[in-house]
Amino acid sequence: MVLAALPHAALAQDPDSGPNPHHEAARVIAAELAMQEASNALATLAAQPASGLTDAIRQELALATAAYNFRQGARQEQLRVYELAGYASVESAVMPLLPAGVQHPLGDVISALHSLYILAGIDQYYLVNVHFNHVYTDTEPLSALRSYYNEAARRYGIDPSYLASINFIESNFGRVKDNSSAGAQGPMQFLPSTWTQYGQGGDIHNSHDAILAAARYLVRNGAPYNMRNAIFQYNHDFDYVDSVESFARAYRTDPGWLDRMYYWNTFG
Repeated sequence: MVLAALPHAALAQDPDSGPNPHHEAARVIAAELAMQEASNALATLAAQPASGLTDAIRQELALATAAYNFRQGARQEQLRVYELAGYASVESAVMPLLPAGVQHPLGDVISALHSLYILAGIDQYYLVNVHFNHVYTDTEPLSALRSYYNEAARRYGIDPSYLASINFIESNFGRVKDNSSAGAQGPMQFLPSTWTQYGQGGDIHNSHDAILAAARYLVRNGAPYNMRNAIFQYNHDFDYVDSVESFARAYRTDPGWLDRMYYWNTFG
């Protein structure tokens, strides 16, 4: 499998020169506030019908600005999250400085990243940097992906958070188009032989078809009653299992984390 969320090591830096905790906490909170302000603006604008062509153009520009501000806030927070994930001492110092509602899902996301680092064979976490290298529009809208996760949940009983987590880890929500070294393909990274069993005639590169096939595969291996075994069968590594579960827990604790992580590693 491609495992799009696996980190890339960067040039070495002094591990003793971690970010200042109070500075980091302030920057996390600033990103949170920027996203909240953008979300409020989007909701307000959506509730105000345009009264004419000029007003419609003005409203469209305001919506585009608010949406861009949300994306930028999400990217700024990703930078902060990776810094916290890189320095255990900074993480432990920053967490108590953050609002309680931010601490728990943020902690789960950092745990998920640590599991991915281990999976990638990286033991010096401070070496991992963010790479904004995917056009954010190079996949389906999050509203569509959410509808597919929810459809799979209704049909197969699997919490949507697990499917979203796998979708992020495997292909950055469908933005990574490459096949894996083993030949796995598509947004949920299926081997063609496995797809023959679970794809039900669908398109391995189609997000809707792939997400539902992933749900069928997980059910075949014990989901929703034994999610750890089901996820382990998806990728035979317990660090992978831990990462999927941690991201999923963050999405369940605060669904807004899915909204922001949808824009991780992207530009535009």
